Amino acid sequence: MVNSFKKKMLYVTLGSLLAASSASAKVYVNSICHMKANSEGRIIEGDKSKGEKFPLASISKVVTALWAVEKLGPDYRYATKLHVNRVSNDSYDVHIEGSRDPIFGRNASYFLISELNRAGVDVKKIENLTFDENFLLDWLAEEKPRIGGDTPYYDTIEKQADAVRRSLLADFATPIRKDMYAALKQKADKIGATMESDPTISVRRVEFKPKSQFTKTADTTTLVYRSAPLRTILKRMNNQSNNYIADHLYWNLGGTTEFNRFIKSSLSVGTDEIEFHLGSGNNANYIYNPNTDIYNEATCETMIKVLYKLDKLLEKSGYQLSEVMAVAGVDKSSTVAGYGGNFAGATVAKTGSVNKAKTLTGTVSTKNGVIYFAVLMHTDNRTEWGSASATIKEKVNGLITSNGGPKKIQYDELLPLPFDANSKLTNAAAAVGSKG
Repeated sequence: MVNSFKKKMLYVTLGSLLAASSASAKVYVNSICHMKANSEGRIIEGDKSKGEKFPLASISKVVTALWAVEKLGPDYRYATKLHVNRVSNDSYDVHIEGSRDPIFGRNASYFLISELNRAGVDVKKIENLTFDENFLLDWLAEEKPRIGGDTPYYDTIEKQADAVRRSLLADFATPIRKDMYAALKQKADKIGATMESDPTISVRRVEFKPKSQFTKTADTTTLVYRSAPLRTILKRMNNQSNNYIADHLYWNLGGTTEFNRFIKSSLSVGTDEIEFHLGSGNNANYIYNPNTDIYNEATCETMIKVLYKLDKLLEKSGYQLSEVMAVAGVDKSSTVAGYGGNFAGATVAKTGSVNKAKTLTGTVSTKNGVIYFAVLMHTDNRTEWGSASATIKEKVNGLITSNGGPKKIQYDELLPLPFDANSKLTNAAAAVGSKG
């Protein structure tokens, strides 16, 4: 009886060890590579898999950032026009001519309402609020579930317009959340974007009006709201790992067809080296095929090329990677906020997490210079992300220590809001979609 019990326990123990071994085997390095910034000939070092494609997860957003910066420039601002007509002493008709601003949600709306209430504008009561197909209001653009969830995809303008109309009625035209407004106003004050103390707005009717059907009259006053610069929007996207912003940037820039042209002209690579379906790196199966996982993929080498190109484009305009990507241990609202030790203040990085992968890419500042790196791990589900993340940190920390240890970069935490001090409503004479 005792021997029988011991045998059973032996089988259970062996079975548990085998199961644990099998589970841990699911987490392994797909590819790891790096390149010294001062490398002659830009030599990318890495393992034998550095030229093979693997799932990227959210480090896809770094590629999306490169595309946006290259096509639009880091100082580009999305310009939303408000065509205003007075209909009585204290009420107005307002038509919104959108610019496909990818970060127009609660925060941008609250700032806009504040601006409409500002002295000299004095719009608090709207009789008819209309909008065109380029106005992309999503109240939760910077909030859950838009940050890490599926970005709503509309295959017709009518479906998109219906969603925007419902949000204008249910969110924009309802009383402001005082606690959320106060928190936003406090952040805005820090960047010099003053907001009214207690703004209000009332809207009687909301309708979709295509751009082709809107006509200004001699009495129309056109005001322009300009978003924060693109680099600030990208910073927000990468800090939060915001799927909504990334996907709309990708769609606005032309989607997959245009993306394939971009990678060929900008990076001299093809779809055998990088393949995209969404700007975020999220599973695109909800758009294409719900029965099949569809993830962005790229080679480790391609990710190094992307980082290098983005870094040099920003440098040409007087900016650094830290102005569009998160700094470990310093950007407190970012996905690398908890990266301490050798990482803190010396690593500019973007994380990635999907069922098929856990990834990290960016730069480390060391005593031997700056190094671009990418680590692509294989995982099967989120329960394995912790183990994969630990391996990634171990690999990157080894890169830092083998190059003399960390050297902190000059950086102060940024507050990436969707607007800034230059977003105030101005007359239409101000440049639309301009830089600065």
